[in-house]
Amino acid sequence: MDKRTKKMLSDEALLLRVRKYCALRERSIKEVKKKLAELGTLEDKTLLIIEKLMKEGFLNENRYVSAYARGKFRNKKWGKKKIEMELKKQGITGDLLEKGLNEIENTDYLQVLDKLLIKKWKLLKEKTENTSYSDNDLFTPAMQKLINYAIQKGFEYDLIVDRVKKIL
Repeated sequence: MDKRTKKMLSDEALLLRVRKYCALRERSIKEVKKKLAELGTLEDKTLLIIEKLMKEGFLNENRYVSAYARGKFRNKKWGKKKIEMELKKQGITGDLLEKGLNEIENTDYLQVLDKLLIKKWKLLKEKTENTSYSDNDLFTPAMQKLINYAIQKGFEYDLIVDRVKKIL
C-alpha cells in the first residue's frame, strides 16, 4: 500500500519500489521483509519478491554482511563483538557471520583500538589529574572507565587489557 495515496501497489510497482530500496545500500533479508510488510505485502508474495531480488542481484546476504562489518568498523569504530551482536539481530549467523568479521584486518583492528584507548585516556587523565593513582594500575577508577569504554565499543576484554598494558 502506498502511504501517500493509500492505494494498493501493483506487483510491478511493488517490485520497482523494493528494487530502489535495495539499490540505495546493501540490505539484509530481514530489512526487506520489514519494508514489504510496511507496504502491506502478504507473506507468500514477500517470499517470491525476495527470491526474485536475490536472483537479480539486488539482495545478497554475503555482500550485506561484508559491507556492514567494514562500514561499522571504519565509520563508527565498533569492535567485533558489537558488530557480531548487531548482525545476529539481523538474523545473520554461522559461517556468514564469521566471513563478515574476517573482513576486518587484525592490524587495522589493533590500530583503531589503540587510537580509541589513547584518545579516551587523555580525556580521562585531564579529569583525574589530582588523584594519586599509578598509571599502570588496572583497578583505578580511570582505568576501569577506559576499559568499560572499549567494551561498550565492542572490543574483546582480553585484547583491551593487553593493549592498555602495552600503551600505558
